[in-house]
Amino acid sequence: METIDPSVYERADEGLLRLLEKAKVAALSDKEIDQYEAALKALEDEIDLEQHGFERAMTQTVRRMLEYGKGIEEITLFTGLSKEEIEKLM
Repeated sequence: METIDPSVYERADEGLLRLLEKAKVAALSDKEIDQYEAALKALEDEIDLEQHGFERAMTQTVRRMLEYGKGIEEITLFTGLSKEEIEKLM
């Protein structure tokens, strides 16, 4: 993969970038594949933690807004959540 000119990556669309990534992975040794997969797993875990933190913060925000007398319409306006999403958090 070292022979591909860097400008190709700059001009490539999303489909080509995915193909190039697959080709890079296919060229890895077994040890490198293990390292690659471990790095992906660590990234997925980090994203899951961030999502959990966001959901927890949003739940606290919705509950606090309800405690302060804000209605569902106001909460949907300020949070961008749907009425159904807010009701799940209550």
